[in-house]
Formats: sequence, C-alpha cells, structure tokens
Amino acid sequence: MLNLDDGFAMFSNRFSEILERSQGKPFVFDHGGMRTLHFDGRYIQSAMQLAAPDELLLSYTRAMMAFLLVKPSPAHILMIGLGGGSLAKYCYRHLPAARITVVEIDPGVIALRNDFALPADNERFEVIHADACEYLKSLDQTVDVILHDGFVADGLAPELSTEWFYRRCVEVLAADGVLVSNLFATADDPVPTMTRLRSVFGGKLWWGDPSGCVNRIVLSTKAVGQMEHRSALEKLALRIDLCYGLGLSEFVERLQTAHDKSDNQFEAIAKYAMHANLMDF
Repeated sequence: MLNLDDGFAMFSNRFSEILERSQGKPFVFDHGGMRTLHFDGRYIQSAMQLAAPDELLLSYTRAMMAFLLVKPSPAHILMIGLGGGSLAKYCYRHLPAARITVVEIDPGVIALRNDFALPADNERFEVIHADACEYLKSLDQTVDVILHDGFVADGLAPELSTEWFYRRCVEVLAADGVLVSNLFATADDPVPTMTRLRSVFGGKLWWGDPSGCVNRIVLSTKAVGQMEHRSALEKLALRIDLCYGLGLSEFVERLQTAHDKSDNQFEAIAKYAMHANLMDF
C-alpha cells in the first residue's frame, strides 16, 4: 500500500476515468510498464511489472519475505489478504515445497486474479473467499507462516488487528512459526497495533521500516530462536540475498526489537519516525 505520487500526474485524466467507471470496486491501472491495484483514488494497493509479473516490485513486499529468517523452508504459508497477489506468486514460484493458502474477503479483488497473472488453484495453491477471522476460527491445523496484509481502502482492517485475532494467530502457528504483519503509517499509528502484538507474543517482536515506503514490517514469533543473535541473522540474510536477491541484509540492519525491552523502551523505539527511511526503491 503506497501513496499515489507525482508520477501519476501525466496519467491523471485516464486514471480518473477508470476510477469513475469502477463504481467503488477494486480496479487495475496500467501505466509505464506497470499494472497497479486500487481501491480508490488515494493509494496503490499492489504493483506488478508487466514484463516480469512474478517479481516483488515494492520494497515492503520484499521485506515481508523476512519470514525466511525464521522459517527458511516452510511447509504451509497462510496469507491474509490477496491484493495483487505479489507475495503469493513469488512464494509459489520460489518455494516449491510450500503449500500456499490465501484468504480474501473481497470478491472484487479475487475477480482480478487473472489480471495479475496468479496461478490457478491446485494442490499447493488456493485462494479462498472468506472472512479471515471466521477462517481462523475454523482452522484445525497449524501453519508455519502467516503473512498478514489484510487492507481495506483506509488501511489495515480493524477486525484484523484485535487482541483476539493475534491470539488466534498464535494458536494456529507451529511452535517455530512466524506472523509477518504489514503496517501502514500514513493511514494508522502503528504503535497501538504493535502494543497488542507485544502483549500477545510476549515481547517476541522484531520490526523494520523498508526503504521507499511508509510501511512497517513486524515479525512476531512464538520462540526467540536465533532472532536475538544479530550476527547470525546478518549471515543468514546474506545467504538468502544470494539466493533470492531480496535485499534482506538491509532490512536486518534496520531491525528493532521489543525482546527484553521495558514498556518505556519499547514505546520509545516503536514511535521512531518511519518516514526517515524514505528513498528510491
């Protein structure tokens, strides 16, 4: 989720026409070799390079792949929120041993899956039209990774940011699993959400602000593991970058943690200005 920038100025008339025809439904817009997903005229929800539809174009999506620091070979990835399917496509292509389940509440978003070159449903890839809270209630198996990117037009869906929701995520995660949450600072103050995550996960939170956007990516784990060892994370991030080219080494350099921090320490570092990291991506 990104703000529309000045780069849209030259396409403004055509964009306005498509926005008006959308009548409040999600829509796509092609410009400069890119296809973007929109819910309204304010934000870019997802972006795809037409010549390379499986690449992770936006820096926050690459940062969300930091779950590989915790689970390098996940068996089952649950994605909450489809958007343009960037992460779903990338994981499907690059993690062939993983089963991927995507839960999306908006049928209008699902209807655009072919526009974003998503694979058809098969034995290891499925897009489910459902309310994520109801889906989690009925889930009777554990997953290794939860990618939490459930946005509405104004930001993170409120029902996907409650203490109940995060506690249910803990229950369905495997013992060494990880929840990755995408927070968007322009629409919301991320600190209250992070406070709930800290409470539910017992302080086992790590987060970073990717360059080029105002998103904050939060990793919440059930076990500390090697996440508290910065040198080990740096080495692992380098190996992952050599394999996938995700730029996780830069993300690891930005990581902050709530682990072993007092309430005051946590609040101080959680409120650190995210916009300081804006640069080209």
